[in-house]
Amino acid sequence: MRRIWSAVTDRANYLRRAVRRAGSERGEVLLGAKTVIAAMAAWVLARYLLPPAVSTFAPFTALVALRATVYRSVLDCLQYVLAMAVGATLAATLAAVAGIHGWTFGLLTLLALCVGRIRRFGQQGIQVAIVGFFAFSSGQGQIDYIGHLIASVGIGALCGLTAHLVLAPACHTGHRQQAVTDLYTTMASASTTSPTPSKQTIPTGITCANGAATGTGCPPSASASATPSKPRSRTVA
Repeated sequence: MRRIWSAVTDRANYLRRAVRRAGSERGEVLLGAKTVIAAMAAWVLARYLLPPAVSTFAPFTALVALRATVYRSVLDCLQYVLAMAVGATLAATLAAVAGIHGWTFGLLTLLALCVGRIRRFGQQGIQVAIVGFFAFSSGQGQIDYIGHLIASVGIGALCGLTAHLVLAPACHTGHRQQAVTDLYTTMASASTTSPTPSKQTIPTGITCANGAATGTGCPPSASASATPSKPRSRTVA
């Protein structure tokens, strides 16, 4: 019970910080809200415009299209659409040429995994195989299914990017700059308030290495070799 209450308290404090000031907390909350809206809109549109077999790809693409920055969202979305197109093309080609069989599915898996390793796909390379599986198994490699699949992906990408354009996330660098400024100020104040090192003093009558007798201390280079001066002899008349 204490762990649950502690978790609830932590989340409440997290939301309170997100509301009070700009920073990473507010950015994450804003991104989560936009993700929910984009996924819901994509699913509703795909449900009413496309067959149920492909409607799930719309909210999934909306999730892929929403990242912390607009640039990252566009890049991931383009990589996902490219991977989807390649996977669907592979599935349609194998289904049309060799038919729907177990060995053709294995060949599709091998080709999709090899093609997905191309660096141009980035982190979306695995989507080549995933989309190929759906297009081969559910769509039987038919052109109509692949066309509906492309439309569903387009709806999801449009909803995700629209959410970013309507509420474009700012580059959250202000709080980092403020943190660096605070750190610099703290270090500067600490250096000014730190006590200055006291000068090393030696007793009167100590002769430094350069032969000068002083009572205020020798220079650092000569203090180590300081030797007591010989007492002057006084002649008694």
